[in-house]
Amino acid sequence: MSQTQSTTLADAVQTAVKEAKENAGKAISGLAALARDLDMEETADRLRTTEEQLRADTFKLIVMGRFKNGKSTLLNAILGGTTRQVDLGGQYGPMVVDDLPATATLTGVRYAEEPYVKAWGFDGKAQSWSLRRYLTESVLDTDQEESERRFAGIKEFEMGFPAKLCRSGVTVYDSPGLDDHPTRTPITQEATRRCDAAIIVYRSDVLMGQGEMMDAARVVADGTRVFTVVNLWGRAPDERLKGFVWNRYVRDQLGGPKYDGQDLAAQSIYFLDAENARRGRYDGDEALVAASGLTAFEQQLGDYLRRERSQIHLRKFATQAGNLAAGIEQHIDQRRVAARTDQERLHTAYEAILPRLTALQDRPSRLPGIFDRHRRRAEAEMTASFLSLVARLRQELPGHMETVELPTGDKFTKVFQQRKLLAEAYGMAGEFVTERIRTWVEKESVLLLRPVLEDLATEIEKEVASIGRELDEIHLGLTGWQVASSGGGIVSTKERVLSTIGAVLVGDLASALGGGAGGWRGAVGAAAGGFSAGLLLALAGVTSAAVFLPVALVAAALASIAGGGAGLVNRAKKKVLADVDGKLALMPDEKTSMIAAELKEQFDTVERAVTIEITALLQEERRNIEEIVELNQRDQAERDRALASLDDAARALADHRLALQRALVTAQQG
Repeated sequence: MSQTQSTTLADAVQTAVKEAKENAGKAISGLAALARDLDMEETADRLRTTEEQLRADTFKLIVMGRFKNGKSTLLNAILGGTTRQVDLGGQYGPMVVDDLPATATLTGVRYAEEPYVKAWGFDGKAQSWSLRRYLTESVLDTDQEESERRFAGIKEFEMGFPAKLCRSGVTVYDSPGLDDHPTRTPITQEATRRCDAAIIVYRSDVLMGQGEMMDAARVVADGTRVFTVVNLWGRAPDERLKGFVWNRYVRDQLGGPKYDGQDLAAQSIYFLDAENARRGRYDGDEALVAASGLTAFEQQLGDYLRRERSQIHLRKFATQAGNLAAGIEQHIDQRRVAARTDQERLHTAYEAILPRLTALQDRPSRLPGIFDRHRRRAEAEMTASFLSLVARLRQELPGHMETVELPTGDKFTKVFQQRKLLAEAYGMAGEFVTERIRTWVEKESVLLLRPVLEDLATEIEKEVASIGRELDEIHLGLTGWQVASSGGGIVSTKERVLSTIGAVLVGDLASALGGGAGGWRGAVGAAAGGFSAGLLLALAGVTSAAVFLPVALVAAALASIAGGGAGLVNRAKKKVLADVDGKLALMPDEKTSMIAAELKEQFDTVERAVTIEITALLQEERRNIEEIVELNQRDQAERDRALASLDDAARALADHRLALQRALVTAQQG
């Protein structure tokens, strides 16, 4: 890659709102110091974590699409240029490229001066690979069964690589083809929920089939920014191609207007030649890179990273810090009031509220019962729905198999191709079953889970509101302090806690205090999709047609259809129906326990996060009340000094909040 290249994606990311992020980090660090001085250790810890997340500023980008659309080729071009020489064995990039489907499973590339590879299993354990081993052994085998054996236990690869782009805080994911194999698609779907943006690659010679576009739309998580790339295979992006892409994607899929010469880049649609981009980048031919369309695409993607994405990132963590600052302001205000309250009156009030304060510490013990009740409801409804699905499958499969045509069945030599005939029948039956199960997981299960999670959210909200009211009443009884008299900057206890635990329901505790994409309520809808993705992974063995097509089963079935050509197709279908129906008959006992286990894990994860947050709140509030009592019982001179110190803390708090606001303005100006 040319060292004199004027504008690269890596350069754009490195220059993105550095000053704003630095100023916001200093403000958050100052807030953490204030919280620590006020003995608000939980708040101080959260602010330190918030600062670390702000400074880390990791951006996750996934490249996806049908197999052989050029995803890995494009990714190699984007990753072009390293901070040091790397021996790639003659390859143009670290991603494996082949004329057959090559990408076995998800690979995440992050910056490392020394290359490394880890193979992460579904059990959460990692095995170290060398880069050379990855380049030679991560490729799909030409035999699907051999590929399944080799990669069955690998969920994803993690690669450390000295790419300039990754040094800028970007992690890039290469994904297997969406329709390459159904056991890998759920992994790609889950990965998009962790990513800020997705590049979906299509190829110009087999362009945007309806199924291909539906697969892409189904896999991409809500809120993920999408960039559409049409990989040019031997043609230029003329008006006819532009019109086709616009009408197929913008008009038909997004509901936009008909093509009339619009700029496709306005809809984040780009045309480029991935192979020429890759060759130009690694040969140092920037003219070829520009001609390929990659330079223009990188400038647009870099602009997103520099402006829009940085605004979102800063806004998220500045909002998080702002909500925590509201808690600090509340404690300062409460202690000011306490320093001026009559000592005898407060001491008497404290003795009276001690039983209530002690009882409050036990409130988290109610949560397991709440979660268990909703989990059992979800399990019962999901199990009943799955049993109904299996019953429908057993009822409808015979009719479906009657209508399908087996390709080998039309050949006069079919009597000599009985193995192939059976394989076709097993494959068609398996595809029918697995497609219906995937549809059930992705659609019906979401519809079932949503009202359960909404009711759970309502009950949690009531519980938190009750705790908030109890704390407000305690403070009112102690000192006369109340939210209404404390100014417009105070955020209620309920709002602060719900903003923290809301995004737990979408699996992103880091963005919780920002309220997620749709706030506390918006998190509930996204949670149903997240639970569904977990179920899809848990049922990966069922959502693979290969489970109905083992070699041994085909071999054993051969004897049962032996005979002449007359009626051979019907005998094959009858045998397959009997075998598949037998598997379906066992499925309820085998799979409902998997559904229950996955639901329990999902509910337990949310319960733990909610319990930790509420417990931390109560512990901090108890210490605050004890500090209030201790402050109130000091002599007048000490109380005056404490009030002066609290006034200083209030001014510092206001300064830090102002710095956060200025950082946001800087980010928005880009």
